[in-house]
Amino acid sequence: MAAPILERIQKADNLPTLPAVAIQVLEMTRADDLSVTDIAEVIQQDPALTGKLLRVVNSSLFGMARQVSSLPQAMVVLGLRTVKVMVLSFSLVDLSKQYKRSGFDYPLYWRRSLTTAVSARLLADHVRKNLAEELFVAGLLCDIGALAAIQFAPELYQPVVDLHGKKTIRLHVAEQQQLGLTHEEISALLLQRWSLPNDLCEAVRTHHHALSDPPHGHDAPAVLALTLRAAALLADVFVSDVDASYLPRISQELTSALSITAPELDRVLKELDTHVKQVASLFAIDIGQTLSYQDIHATAASQLADLTMEAELNAQRLAKQNRTLAHQAATDGLTGIANRAALDERLAAACKRCRDEQIPIGLILLDLDRFKQLNDIFGHSAGDEALRQVGRLLKEFQTENRFPARYGGEEFAVVVENMSTAELRTLAEELRLGVSRLRIICGSRHVPFTTSVGAAHMKPGEPNLSSATLLERADTCLYQAKSTGRNRVMCAGSRRVSESDAETEPLQSA
Repeated sequence: MAAPILERIQKADNLPTLPAVAIQVLEMTRADDLSVTDIAEVIQQDPALTGKLLRVVNSSLFGMARQVSSLPQAMVVLGLRTVKVMVLSFSLVDLSKQYKRSGFDYPLYWRRSLTTAVSARLLADHVRKNLAEELFVAGLLCDIGALAAIQFAPELYQPVVDLHGKKTIRLHVAEQQQLGLTHEEISALLLQRWSLPNDLCEAVRTHHHALSDPPHGHDAPAVLALTLRAAALLADVFVSDVDASYLPRISQELTSALSITAPELDRVLKELDTHVKQVASLFAIDIGQTLSYQDIHATAASQLADLTMEAELNAQRLAKQNRTLAHQAATDGLTGIANRAALDERLAAACKRCRDEQIPIGLILLDLDRFKQLNDIFGHSAGDEALRQVGRLLKEFQTENRFPARYGGEEFAVVVENMSTAELRTLAEELRLGVSRLRIICGSRHVPFTTSVGAAHMKPGEPNLSSATLLERADTCLYQAKSTGRNRVMCAGSRRVSESDAETEPLQSA
């Protein structure tokens, strides 16, 4: 089922028709008994058209070795086919200039059309020379459907213009989203009405299709279609419909699909802007500000630098996020020190270093005394504050060889490396004393609390050295400290348990 905009254009009573001279030339070139003189006489009925033809024939796009001064001479040098195509091109451009609507960027339209036309012709010189003129016409007219759409269905097409004007998506993508079809279909419809060859119409109908889509092969219709698609891709870059950074990828696709070498394509790109400006002048078309190959290279380099910088910044942000997430995953949310998972990992690594590097290892467990009573009397907020204060205290003791963590509930642990039993015992006592000096402010009261401490020490040569053994020994010492009065340190070496007593300060109710 045809889209509404296509139905509107098909039913339009005032669709333009080809000028009489163009129609006569097309009819005469179909005849078997062609006469150069007769065709020249028809074209010369239009002096303006004759002058344009001679100017374009003598332009650098055709690269004539000598000046062509007369129309018959041009027809002999270039051939009837080329002259016919040029007559058709000028006639259709003049015809297209009749389309005028406010809010439509006509210089951009012509810049795209001429860039596509010149790209197609230059590519043809390296791909299939005998298709050069047809490709020029196809490129020149492949976007004419956009002009017809804005002329004959402006209220339907204006949303496309607005969307494309934001530079968020390419024109044919905006058309597909808004209309359900693209200007390719409308352009092909107009070209069919003007009785242009079917191969050319079909190439126009698919000029925004991917290079990898059918048709494939080396016959004229396939080469015509693929070359026009390649030219349309280049036009997207040269009119800034896609970022300049896409050009290397597009170039790689072109060299693969068209069997054109990279140096040949590079020559096409370097010559493109000069020829586009020249043809625009010959056709008397305003195309606005163009981009040269050098401009695109500079823009691409700038975009690449921006992308590289952005990628580096993104990598840094990602690394920072990963570090933050890793820290969060290994940190106890309440106390700000390592959690049980991080403790287990560090303890296992410390045991391995103990064996591999022959350094002793120790573990200190702390359990806050009468913690349930603290919560019951002063509330859980007081209990949380006690845990936070212990966390801050343990952070002060943290070094490269001391790793504090929350073991669970009101229990804490410190993994200690490369420390003797006596040093471990001293550190455990310092921690006990540090906790005993802490106070929780509850209203007008400064509430003290204490901790019982169990510590275990192991040497590298012990056969049962492991995280489990160390935890078991430290836990046994902690139990002994709790059961013998609390607020004290019990420390186990390889063969004995030592004890440090302190006066117990039981919590008092408010």
